[in-house]
Amino acid sequence: MIDIPDALARFGRPEYTGENRCIPCTVLNVAIAAALATAIGVVVSPPVGALALVASLVIVLLRGYLIPGTPTLTRRYLPERVLEAFGKSPASGPMVETVTPAELTRVLTAAGVATDRGGAVRLTPAFRTRWNERLSSDGAADPSAAAVRSTLGVDEVERVGDASFELEGRRRVQWESTAALTADVAAAAELRSRLDGWDALDADERRDALTGLRLLRADCPICGGPTPATTERLEHCCRQPRVAVRAACEACDRLLVDLVVSASSAAPWLELAGATETHLEVDD
Repeated sequence: MIDIPDALARFGRPEYTGENRCIPCTVLNVAIAAALATAIGVVVSPPVGALALVASLVIVLLRGYLIPGTPTLTRRYLPERVLEAFGKSPASGPMVETVTPAELTRVLTAAGVATDRGGAVRLTPAFRTRWNERLSSDGAADPSAAAVRSTLGVDEVERVGDASFELEGRRRVQWESTAALTADVAAAAELRSRLDGWDALDADERRDALTGLRLLRADCPICGGPTPATTERLEHCCRQPRVAVRAACEACDRLLVDLVVSASSAAPWLELAGATETHLEVDD
Protein backbone atom coordinates (compact mmCIF):
# COMPACT_ATOMS: atom_id res chain seq x y z
CA MET A 1 0.00 0.00 0.00
CA ILE A 2 1.33 3.43 -0.94
CA ASP A 3 2.11 5.73 1.95
CA ILE A 4 0.60 8.92 0.52
CA PRO A 5 2.06 11.38 3.10
CA ASP A 6 5.53 9.86 2.59
CA ALA A 7 5.15 9.99 -1.19
CA LEU A 8 4.11 13.64 -1.03
CA ALA A 9 7.05 14.43 1.27
CA ARG A 10 9.46 12.81 -1.20
CA PHE A 11 7.97 14.70 -4.12
CA GLY A 12 7.82 18.07 -2.35
CA ARG A 13 10.64 20.60 -2.22
CA PRO A 14 10.61 22.34 1.19
CA GLU A 15 13.39 24.69 0.07
CA TYR A 16 10.89 26.32 -2.32
CA THR A 17 7.67 26.07 -0.32
CA GLY A 18 6.29 27.34 2.97
CA GLU A 19 8.29 30.28 4.27
CA ASN A 20 10.85 29.68 1.50
CA ARG A 21 8.32 30.09 -1.29
CA CYS A 22 9.28 32.71 -3.88
CA ILE A 23 6.19 34.72 -4.84
CA PRO A 24 7.52 35.81 -8.29
CA CYS A 25 8.37 32.18 -9.09
CA THR A 26 4.93 31.03 -7.98
CA VAL A 27 3.13 33.72 -10.00
CA LEU A 28 5.18 32.90 -13.10
CA ASN A 29 4.56 29.17 -12.82
CA VAL A 30 0.84 29.55 -12.20
CA ALA A 31 0.64 31.72 -15.31
CA ILE A 32 2.53 29.08 -17.31
CA ALA A 33 0.24 26.36 -15.94
CA ALA A 34 -2.84 28.33 -16.96
CA ALA A 35 -1.47 28.92 -20.46
CA LEU A 36 -0.58 25.26 -20.94
CA ALA A 37 -3.94 24.09 -19.61
CA THR A 38 -5.77 26.48 -21.93
CA ALA A 39 -3.82 25.22 -24.92
CA ILE A 40 -4.52 21.60 -23.97
CA GLY A 41 -8.21 22.43 -23.49
CA VAL A 42 -8.39 23.89 -27.01
CA VAL A 43 -6.35 21.20 -28.76
CA VAL A 44 -7.60 18.12 -26.87
CA SER A 45 -10.70 18.87 -24.79
CA PRO A 46 -11.79 21.21 -21.97
CA PRO A 47 -11.94 18.41 -19.35
CA VAL A 48 -8.37 17.34 -20.15
CA GLY A 49 -7.27 20.97 -19.97
CA ALA A 50 -8.94 21.35 -16.57
CA LEU A 51 -7.23 18.19 -15.33
CA ALA A 52 -3.88 19.48 -16.57
CA LEU A 53 -4.46 22.75 -14.71
CA VAL A 54 -5.26 20.98 -11.45
CA ALA A 55 -2.21 18.70 -11.78
CA SER A 56 0.04 21.68 -12.55
CA LEU A 57 -1.23 23.67 -9.56
CA VAL A 58 -0.62 20.68 -7.27
CA ILE A 59 2.97 20.49 -8.54
CA VAL A 60 3.49 24.20 -7.89
CA LEU A 61 1.95 23.80 -4.43
CA LEU A 62 4.22 20.91 -3.45
CA ARG A 63 7.43 21.86 -5.26
CA GLY A 64 7.21 25.63 -5.57
CA TYR A 65 7.60 25.60 -9.34
CA LEU A 66 6.45 23.78 -12.47
CA ILE A 67 9.36 24.57 -14.78
CA PRO A 68 12.80 23.31 -13.58
CA GLY A 69 15.29 26.11 -12.99
CA THR A 70 12.58 28.67 -12.28
CA PRO A 71 14.35 30.37 -9.32
CA THR A 72 17.34 31.22 -11.51
CA LEU A 73 15.27 32.05 -14.59
CA THR A 74 12.92 34.30 -12.63
CA ARG A 75 15.73 36.35 -11.12
CA ARG A 76 17.51 36.59 -14.45
CA TYR A 77 14.65 37.48 -16.80
CA LEU A 78 11.80 39.14 -14.90
CA PRO A 79 11.87 42.96 -15.05
CA GLU A 80 13.61 44.61 -12.10
CA ARG A 81 10.48 46.50 -11.06
CA VAL A 82 8.56 43.21 -10.83
CA LEU A 83 11.24 41.63 -8.64
CA GLU A 84 11.47 44.72 -6.45
CA ALA A 85 7.67 44.74 -6.01
CA PHE A 86 7.99 41.33 -4.39
CA GLY A 87 11.05 42.29 -2.35
CA LYS A 88 13.44 40.38 -4.59
CA SER A 89 16.57 42.12 -5.75
CA PRO A 90 17.76 41.03 -9.20
CA ALA A 91 21.31 41.32 -7.91
CA SER A 92 20.80 39.47 -4.63
CA GLY A 93 23.72 37.17 -5.24
CA PRO A 94 26.49 36.39 -7.76
CA MET A 95 25.82 33.97 -10.59
CA VAL A 96 27.69 30.67 -10.22
CA GLU A 97 27.69 28.01 -12.93
CA THR A 98 30.19 25.59 -11.44
CA VAL A 99 32.20 25.14 -8.26
CA THR A 100 35.59 23.46 -8.05
CA PRO A 101 37.96 23.41 -5.08
CA ALA A 102 40.18 25.94 -6.89
CA GLU A 103 37.24 28.37 -7.07
CA LEU A 104 35.92 27.96 -3.54
CA THR A 105 37.43 31.09 -2.02
CA ARG A 106 36.38 33.23 -4.99
CA VAL A 107 32.80 31.93 -4.94
CA LEU A 108 32.38 32.24 -1.18
CA THR A 109 33.81 35.75 -1.04
CA ALA A 110 31.73 36.89 -4.02
CA ALA A 111 28.60 35.65 -2.24
CA GLY A 112 29.44 37.64 0.88
CA VAL A 113 29.86 34.40 2.81
CA ALA A 114 33.57 34.84 3.47
CA THR A 115 36.27 37.51 3.30
CA ASP A 116 39.81 37.11 2.03
CA ARG A 117 42.23 39.59 3.54
CA GLY A 118 45.81 38.92 2.63
CA GLY A 119 45.20 35.19 2.31
CA ALA A 120 43.33 34.96 5.61
CA VAL A 121 39.89 33.60 4.70
CA ARG A 122 37.17 34.05 7.32
CA LEU A 123 33.40 33.73 7.49
CA THR A 124 31.60 37.05 7.41
CA PRO A 125 29.79 37.91 10.67
CA ALA A 126 26.46 38.18 8.84
CA PHE A 127 26.70 34.71 7.33
CA ARG A 128 27.97 33.20 10.56
CA THR A 129 24.96 34.65 12.39
CA ARG A 130 22.45 33.34 9.83
CA TRP A 131 24.14 29.93 9.75
CA ASN A 132 23.94 29.64 13.53
CA GLU A 133 20.32 30.79 13.53
CA ARG A 134 19.45 27.99 11.13
CA LEU A 135 21.40 25.52 13.26
CA SER A 136 19.33 26.48 16.30
CA SER A 137 15.97 26.13 14.52
CA ASP A 138 13.60 23.25 15.22
CA GLY A 139 14.68 19.97 13.66
CA ALA A 140 18.11 21.24 12.60
CA ALA A 141 19.98 18.82 14.89
CA ASP A 142 18.44 15.77 13.18
CA PRO A 143 18.20 16.42 9.42
CA SER A 144 15.72 14.26 7.55
CA ALA A 145 16.28 12.50 4.23
CA ALA A 146 14.16 15.24 2.65
CA ALA A 147 16.52 17.88 4.04
CA VAL A 148 19.51 16.01 2.63
CA ARG A 149 17.74 15.72 -0.72
CA SER A 150 17.29 19.48 -0.73
CA THR A 151 20.89 20.07 0.35
CA LEU A 152 22.39 17.96 -2.44
CA GLY A 153 19.79 18.71 -5.12
CA VAL A 154 18.87 15.11 -5.92
CA ASP A 155 15.47 13.50 -6.40
CA GLU A 156 15.77 10.41 -4.22
CA VAL A 157 17.54 9.98 -0.88
CA GLU A 158 17.39 7.09 1.55
CA ARG A 159 19.04 7.12 4.99
CA VAL A 160 21.32 4.13 5.57
CA GLY A 161 23.09 5.36 8.71
CA ASP A 162 23.26 8.27 11.14
CA ALA A 163 25.23 10.36 8.67
CA SER A 164 25.16 8.29 5.49
CA PHE A 165 22.62 8.23 2.67
CA GLU A 166 22.02 6.49 -0.61
CA LEU A 167 21.39 8.81 -3.54
CA GLU A 168 19.16 7.83 -6.45
CA GLY A 169 19.38 4.21 -5.34
CA ARG A 170 22.92 3.77 -6.63
CA ARG A 171 25.43 5.97 -4.84
CA ARG A 172 26.23 6.28 -1.15
CA VAL A 173 27.54 9.43 0.52
CA GLN A 174 28.68 9.74 4.10
CA TRP A 175 29.43 12.75 6.26
CA GLU A 176 32.21 12.77 8.82
CA SER A 177 29.66 13.00 11.62
CA THR A 178 26.11 14.08 12.35
CA ALA A 179 27.61 17.45 13.29
CA ALA A 180 29.05 17.83 9.78
CA LEU A 181 25.73 16.77 8.27
CA THR A 182 23.80 19.24 10.42
CA ALA A 183 26.21 22.04 9.49
CA ASP A 184 25.84 21.33 5.76
CA VAL A 185 22.03 21.23 5.76
CA ALA A 186 21.86 24.57 7.57
CA ALA A 187 24.55 26.19 5.40
CA ALA A 188 22.97 25.00 2.15
CA ALA A 189 19.64 26.56 3.09
CA GLU A 190 21.39 29.90 3.53
CA LEU A 191 23.62 29.59 0.44
CA ARG A 192 20.55 29.07 -1.72
CA SER A 193 19.49 32.66 -1.09
CA ARG A 194 22.98 34.04 -1.68
CA LEU A 195 24.20 32.23 -4.80
CA ASP A 196 22.27 32.56 -8.04
CA GLY A 197 22.76 29.21 -9.75
CA TRP A 198 23.09 27.12 -6.58
CA ASP A 199 20.15 24.95 -7.66
CA ALA A 200 21.94 24.00 -10.88
CA LEU A 201 25.06 22.70 -9.10
CA ASP A 202 25.45 18.95 -8.81
CA ALA A 203 25.82 17.09 -5.53
CA ASP A 204 29.64 16.96 -5.64
CA GLU A 205 29.95 20.69 -6.29
CA ARG A 206 27.63 21.46 -3.41
CA ARG A 207 29.54 19.14 -1.10
CA ASP A 208 32.83 20.86 -1.98
CA ALA A 209 31.36 24.27 -1.16
CA LEU A 210 29.87 23.04 2.10
CA THR A 211 33.09 21.29 3.13
CA GLY A 212 34.95 24.53 2.54
CA LEU A 213 32.50 26.35 4.81
CA ARG A 214 32.99 23.77 7.54
CA LEU A 215 36.73 24.39 7.38
CA LEU A 216 36.04 28.08 8.02
CA ARG A 217 33.93 27.43 11.12
CA ALA A 218 35.67 28.26 14.36
CA ASP A 219 33.19 26.40 16.55
CA CYS A 220 31.28 23.13 16.66
CA PRO A 221 27.73 23.36 15.27
CA ILE A 222 26.53 21.08 18.09
CA CYS A 223 28.32 22.05 21.30
CA GLY A 224 30.05 25.31 20.36
CA GLY A 225 33.55 24.05 21.20
CA PRO A 226 36.60 25.18 19.17
CA THR A 227 37.25 23.32 15.89
CA PRO A 228 40.77 24.16 14.71
CA ALA A 229 41.87 22.76 11.36
CA THR A 230 45.02 20.65 11.18
CA THR A 231 47.01 19.55 8.14
CA GLU A 232 49.50 16.78 7.54
CA ARG A 233 51.61 15.83 4.54
CA LEU A 234 51.55 12.10 3.84
CA GLU A 235 54.61 10.74 2.06
CA HIS A 236 54.68 7.28 0.48
CA CYS A 237 57.43 5.49 -1.37
CA CYS A 238 55.15 4.22 -4.16
CA ARG A 239 52.79 7.10 -4.88
CA GLN A 240 52.54 10.85 -5.04
CA PRO A 241 52.46 12.72 -1.73
CA ARG A 242 49.04 13.54 -0.32
CA VAL A 243 47.73 16.05 2.19
CA ALA A 244 45.30 15.31 4.99
CA VAL A 245 43.10 18.19 6.16
CA ARG A 246 41.13 17.66 9.33
CA ALA A 247 38.92 19.68 11.67
CA ALA A 248 37.45 18.28 14.88
CA CYS A 249 35.85 19.75 17.98
CA GLU A 250 38.23 19.92 20.91
CA ALA A 251 35.33 19.71 23.37
CA CYS A 252 33.19 16.84 22.06
CA ASP A 253 35.57 15.21 19.53
CA ARG A 254 33.00 15.42 16.74
CA LEU A 255 34.74 15.38 13.36
CA LEU A 256 33.77 18.16 10.95
CA VAL A 257 36.23 17.73 8.09
CA ASP A 258 38.38 14.77 7.09
CA LEU A 259 39.93 15.18 3.64
CA VAL A 260 42.85 13.49 1.94
CA VAL A 261 43.83 15.05 -1.40
CA SER A 262 46.87 14.99 -3.64
CA ALA A 263 49.55 17.48 -2.71
CA SER A 264 49.23 19.11 -6.13
CA SER A 265 45.54 19.93 -5.54
CA ALA A 266 45.72 20.78 -1.84
CA ALA A 267 46.27 24.55 -2.11
CA PRO A 268 42.58 25.60 -2.03
CA TRP A 269 41.89 23.46 1.03
CA LEU A 270 45.02 24.70 2.78
CA GLU A 271 43.93 28.28 2.13
CA LEU A 272 40.56 27.66 3.77
CA ALA A 273 42.21 25.78 6.63
CA GLY A 274 44.61 28.68 7.20
CA ALA A 275 47.71 26.60 6.45
CA THR A 276 50.47 26.54 3.85
CA GLU A 277 52.84 23.89 2.53
CA THR A 278 55.55 24.96 4.96
CA HIS A 279 53.22 24.34 7.92
CA LEU A 280 52.67 20.70 7.06
CA GLU A 281 54.14 17.86 9.05
CA VAL A 282 55.79 14.99 7.22
CA ASP A 283 54.63 11.45 7.90
CA ASP A 284 57.44 9.04 7.13
